[in-house]
Amino acid sequence: MSATMATVGDHVRRVVNSLLRDGCQGKFLCSRCLVKLTRDHMHKHYPAREIAQMIDDVFGAPGSITHARMSTCAACAETTIPCLGIPLP
Repeated sequence: MSATMATVGDHVRRVVNSLLRDGCQGKFLCSRCLVKLTRDHMHKHYPAREIAQMIDDVFGAPGSITHARMSTCAACAETTIPCLGIPLP
């Protein structure tokens, strides 16, 4: 029997997915805000730089998350910046 080890990237992707589905569905968030929110939901020993790198990876390969090239961030209200989100059904 072998256990699968989740990577930091896997954990960051799960947190981002959860943040976007549970509290922000229908809204889009920029990378800077996603780093802050993700860090708030992870163990404090993960450095912000590592989380930011993983968020960049999520932006590069968003999977089921929608990548908006130009949007307004729902958290910081910055406009026309790349954001991620989960559209309303």
